[in-house]
Amino acid sequence: LINTATVSVPPGTTDTVPGNNTATAPVTVLSADLGITKVASTSTPSAGGTLTYSLVITNAGPSVATGASFADTLPTGLGTVTNVISEVSAGASTATFNATLTGLTGSVTIPSGGKVTVTFQAQVAANASGSLINTATVSVPPGTTDTVPTNNTGTVSVSVLSADLSLVKTASTGAVSVGGTLTYSLVISNAGPSTATGASFADTLPTGL
Repeated sequence: LINTATVSVPPGTTDTVPGNNTATAPVTVLSADLGITKVASTSTPSAGGTLTYSLVITNAGPSVATGASFADTLPTGLGTVTNVISEVSAGASTATFNATLTGLTGSVTIPSGGKVTVTFQAQVAANASGSLINTATVSVPPGTTDTVPTNNTGTVSVSVLSADLSLVKTASTGAVSVGGTLTYSLVISNAGPSTATGASFADTLPTGL
């Protein structure tokens, strides 16, 4: 934005140096369209396992977003952020990371057309179950206007697989004759909450059977 101010002498007065009667002050309006998307390495992690998340932060411009901030607060059931890695393109850079037991925050600088991808791992609690939903956000730096604020969040949901399997074994009789036949029954149950797909069982018979 360019703005020019002028000054004029009053009527009847001669301005001896009219060349300095104007002054121009250009200013640059900072605006950037930051966006963030979040993906998980799997939609069905196992309780007690590790889950990998990726945050993709972009800037559609037109200005450089210097010192933009992002935050990803993990829900109950996830924690202990480790192995934070960033990849940049088109002159973007990452300035800081702060990994905690409850999430990840950081600062990035992204020119127009640039991108930063942040990948990290989170521990799935041994007692976690059901759906775990969390949202990552990105914010433009102070003094910059985000022209499309509706794409500043990225949400992903995962369903933790956990099952309470149990097995009960019974014999058809408590005493069997030599050379006779003994019938065993195995009852396998799942108290949930998840489906146990491909669960395995084994029954190794002792010598004599």
